[in-house]
Amino acid sequence: MQPIKKMDLTTGPVLPSIVKVAIPTLMLSLIQMTYNLADLFWVGRVGRIGLDPIEAIAAVGTVGYFPWFGFGMIMMVRIGTSVLISQAAGRNDQARIESLVNNGILAMFAMSLLYMAYGIFFASHFVSLFNLENPTVIAYAENYLRILASFGFAFFLVNFFSGVYEGLGKTLNSLYINGVGFILNLILDPIFILTFGLGVRGAAMATVLAQSTMLMIYLTIYMTRHRPAQLKLFKARSMKVIRSIYRVGFPAGLQSMVMTLIAIVVGIAVARYGERAISISRIGSQIEALSWMIASGFQVALAAYVGQNYGAYQTPRIIEGYKASLKILIPYGLLINVVLFVFARPLFGLFVQDPQTLDGGTLYLRILSISQLFMMLELMSAGAFNGVGKTHVPSLVGMSVNALRIPWALLAFSVAGIWWGISLTSVIKGTLLTLLFLRTLRKLTADHETRLSIAKSEWLKYNN
Repeated sequence: MQPIKKMDLTTGPVLPSIVKVAIPTLMLSLIQMTYNLADLFWVGRVGRIGLDPIEAIAAVGTVGYFPWFGFGMIMMVRIGTSVLISQAAGRNDQARIESLVNNGILAMFAMSLLYMAYGIFFASHFVSLFNLENPTVIAYAENYLRILASFGFAFFLVNFFSGVYEGLGKTLNSLYINGVGFILNLILDPIFILTFGLGVRGAAMATVLAQSTMLMIYLTIYMTRHRPAQLKLFKARSMKVIRSIYRVGFPAGLQSMVMTLIAIVVGIAVARYGERAISISRIGSQIEALSWMIASGFQVALAAYVGQNYGAYQTPRIIEGYKASLKILIPYGLLINVVLFVFARPLFGLFVQDPQTLDGGTLYLRILSISQLFMMLELMSAGAFNGVGKTHVPSLVGMSVNALRIPWALLAFSVAGIWWGISLTSVIKGTLLTLLFLRTLRKLTADHETRLSIAKSEWLKYNN
């Protein structure tokens, strides 16, 4: 059995341990943000080839909900595998890691087939949900969706392999590989969209080629001695392990899919106000990544850090790590609140020049600026809950509070009213999850000696 290739987060200074995992994930989020913004940047310039930029961005924005829903399917396997791997790594259990990787791949590939089948054969049905009236936007959206769905297996497996590295605390590896995909996408976007004159289809082709390249890199690594685990897919197959992956990951995946469905309903409500409103929401949500790219870094880092220390029965380190993360994210969140409010117009002006769209985009960013700190607290606390295996807590909070956005959106008298609903529900989620995890920390402290005693008994039993 090969030794465990992990970053040990159960020893050493607490904050540096978290930051070492968080920074690569933060950079990975920055890459993803830039990746999405690059698509929008070049799609927004299709006027050079005689197309309408507003129509093109509206099509991309409409289809954007589909991979978001697919990401919920991914989370069922990715979170389950990552959390269980982090806990196994804390116990130095390489056999368990091997089993989780092999069975996780099988589960993830099966999920990707469902995603691909719907996207390819029912693209028209998905696009029709938004009640679009412009036939050009409908045609763009259906073509874009079918291309993305055809390579869904790459999208799913790349996320799986990234999740394995997250569980091991080796987020730097994922950063390098995704960096290659980003650079490739950055090069291909203007070539496919403008030079070849493919417009929206070109953006989809650039994306799937970049994802396929990343998948090939991951598979190559798993053929070398640097692999996290040996691939023995069918030999290591175990329904018990697959069930354990789904048991841990299902709440997070269900949350993501339900929240996507809620977002689709809200998106349909936004679509009542025309293509411009869709474009504003799409661009604005990407600019908001200034907040969540940092928070998602700490979410992944805390999931790995808390998971390893939970597996190693290091409760005091869990408490110290969570509090140290709060000291970093709260000031940063307040800064982003101010930046998005004060510089809303110039930030939106990087992507569109139409005066009406700029006015709407400025209003969007100022409304959403209020909730940025709370969005960070939500993601950070969700990562900590995932680390202790309580994935159902952030899922229940997220789904129940986000569900309030539906009646709010349907009853709103303007598109700005819909945006207020999104912002205020984020405030509620961030506040609730932070208070709930602080309560969980108190319970972990009270149960620490009992858990440690049970662990020692199991160790003695195993070694006698």
